[in-house]
Amino acid sequence: MSRLLTWLFFATLSLILLLQLRGLDAPLSAVTPGGIVAYELAFTADRAKAMLDLWRIAGVTENAQVSLGVDVGFLLVYPWFFWWSVRLLRTPRFAVAGSPLDRTGGMLGTAVLACTPLDAFENWCLWRMIETGPSTPMAVLAGMAAAVKFLLIVLTTVWCLGALSRRFASTH
Repeated sequence: MSRLLTWLFFATLSLILLLQLRGLDAPLSAVTPGGIVAYELAFTADRAKAMLDLWRIAGVTENAQVSLGVDVGFLLVYPWFFWWSVRLLRTPRFAVAGSPLDRTGGMLGTAVLACTPLDAFENWCLWRMIETGPSTPMAVLAGMAAAVKFLLIVLTTVWCLGALSRRFASTH
């Protein structure tokens, strides 16, 4: 029961922070398709500069700064939501211990915790580009950190959906 309550805590906090981030991103997305995510994945100084210039003209640069600040709280929470999700779905009562799916889940559950330092480093790069102007090294570093982070999130989400499907299939 305490595992479920811990998961529920991280799930609820992740959802609250995600909704806040989406609200902060709405004005950015209205100016540049993809909003803050497009900025995270700009990969070049020219693309990052074009977005920042449009945000400055539209007066929404502060939204990006606040979003990066709120994301600090989010990056401390969502990896643990995924870790607990994997842990709950790997328990023997839901799965065959040691199956390839469970071994993959174990690796992903641990790997997804790398999202915290990846996201923190990415945010630092993005913040520096807002403050000092975009540079290709910063844009590339931010983009690489974001790409790995998003890959881990997608793979872990797909694993969790597969594990849930397996659980529901075994109960019916």
